[in-house]
Amino acid sequence: MMRHVVWIALGFLGVTFWTALGARVQLGHVLPDAAVVTVVFLALRREPIPLALTALVLGYLVGRQALAPVGLHETALTASAVAVYMVSGRLAGGGAGFCAVAAAVAAVGYHVALFVLLTAVRGNAGFSSWATAALVPASVTTGLLALISYPFMMLVERKLTPEVREGLSWH
Repeated sequence: MMRHVVWIALGFLGVTFWTALGARVQLGHVLPDAAVVTVVFLALRREPIPLALTALVLGYLVGRQALAPVGLHETALTASAVAVYMVSGRLAGGGAGFCAVAAAVAAVGYHVALFVLLTAVRGNAGFSSWATAALVPASVTTGLLALISYPFMMLVERKLTPEVREGLSWH
């Protein structure tokens, strides 16, 4: 349980950092999505139920920060996490490069899901600029963030995962 709280906190801190940086530097809403990076990393390593719950809570926090309707970010992020989990089981890949590509693709899927869900609820939705509508710049920055942060996330993963020792057990 504590492992998931740590990942939720790290993901939300990442989202908060990039949102604050984007407000200061005026990057035109072309920011990496730390929540997607966190969820993709976990989707490549965790079982589906804890993954979905982590994505749900992280999506809730991201949605509150964005002042979005309740359920929008939660649904989109959980769906993205489950999709990455299901696809990763069919692909043979691993490492920082694989995580980066998966995060870039998941970022596009996440933002498309947000757009579709918001259109279904409100009847209309739009993008803040042509760059965000293209989804490519945000996808590239998300993939780069995943590539750069992969060693740190692996370090955190090793610290949070208990060491399993194989052998005889005398009871």
